Amino acid sequence: MHGPPAVPDDFWDHPAVTAACADRDMGALISAYRHHPQHLSRVSQDRMAGWLGISQAQLSRYESGENQIDRLDRLRHFALVLGVPGERLWFDRVVIPAQVGSPDTGPPDVLAAPWEATSIARSVEETARSDLAISRRAALTGAAAVTVGSALVEPLQRWLHPLQNLSKWSSHSAISEEELLALQRVADGLRGWGGRGGYGLARKAVLGQLDELAERLGRAPSGPTTERAFFIGAELSKVAASMSFDAGLHNAAQRYYVLAIRMAKAGHNDGFAALCLAAMARQMFDLGRPEDGLELVQLGQYGTRRTGTPTLKALLLTREAWAYAQMGKTREFHQAVGLAQDSFAQRNADNEPRYLHSFDEAELEGVIGARCRDLAMHDPAQAVFAEQHIRRALELRDPSKVRNRAFDVIGLARTKMVAGDPEAACGLINEVLPTAAKLSSGRVLRKLEDFAKEAATHRHIRAVQETRDAIRAIRTA
Repeated sequence: MHGPPAVPDDFWDHPAVTAACADRDMGALISAYRHHPQHLSRVSQDRMAGWLGISQAQLSRYESGENQIDRLDRLRHFALVLGVPGERLWFDRVVIPAQVGSPDTGPPDVLAAPWEATSIARSVEETARSDLAISRRAALTGAAAVTVGSALVEPLQRWLHPLQNLSKWSSHSAISEEELLALQRVADGLRGWGGRGGYGLARKAVLGQLDELAERLGRAPSGPTTERAFFIGAELSKVAASMSFDAGLHNAAQRYYVLAIRMAKAGHNDGFAALCLAAMARQMFDLGRPEDGLELVQLGQYGTRRTGTPTLKALLLTREAWAYAQMGKTREFHQAVGLAQDSFAQRNADNEPRYLHSFDEAELEGVIGARCRDLAMHDPAQAVFAEQHIRRALELRDPSKVRNRAFDVIGLARTKMVAGDPEAACGLINEVLPTAAKLSSGRVLRKLEDFAKEAATHRHIRAVQETRDAIRAIRTA
């Protein structure tokens, strides 16, 4: 009457219990527990609700799936009351003091590590060393093994909560202002490589610097310079993630995005953490998982709802629109785009952080145009809007932004293809092919491959077949 009875070990092997755990559904697990055949007497909803300290109506909504149980404190409480074995839990996974990954064991699990400064520094150090030890071939073998769904989103919800008290990080010497300036100079030099793609020496240089910085942070006491050093580490982690993403190493990119969020949290910079969540969402969109991407964007929006600058809010809204475009939700898409434009109009560039300076009017127009093109795959009437925005982006785009301009032209060509003008589309692609051949960018090549696939229905047209052959030649060069 006063609490759940003791149950044998094989109680948790019942198929309904196993299925609920596999689905990461606490409501289904509670229902499976109540209806378990091993109970000597029926466990009513009223009794279960009393055990859990909630109302019968709440329990009914949880079991039916009408309300999801996603708060970590509530998940922990329910599991504790019911005595769910630790190995059955899909949250709060226990982290064994980390072992450095190797080609055989793989890199550490960055999603499971505790959210406190010393653990964050250790995770970064171990991950960087692991990836430096793993060959490119071994990395490519696991490139597609990314975490998705609730297994990705739920651990990241912990960035919304304060880190535990950091006053006793270490008794070693603090990071000096001179050290910090030197770290910033190195980070500024390496950051420029993030937008150029590639995998080789530049990426190793970023990982090597990240490893050294993380080792120093693991020995530093709390203080303002340590927090600023964590933020520098977050910037380096995001550069490593961008390089990995460009090279098609999605697993590595996801790890470094997560590490960037964790380091930004330790550096007390929620805005940058939200920017990294937006980048992770873009990765999910690239992998065809708009629902996951939307959840990541909404997590960033919620965490910065009071502190986000107009530019950050505009950027996050364009990512929200991106999800709706892939889902074919025209009304929601245009609503999000309108809000993004309104927010961007309120920006004061002088008051925006440096890491948001690249999101200028050209980038806003380019992103909206490309997303209109995505939506045109569901609603061809949107193609005209896509062309308007992309052409505006090309007018505004700095000529030095070679890769961004390549994305714009490819996006415009894909818009022409959707609009039923394959010859004009191929003309645009032929203009950008010489630039694409010089860029060591995996993402540019993948966008060209996307164009080639979309053009396949018109391969009987000579210009289309010649353009597809030219893309194939660049890809195999």
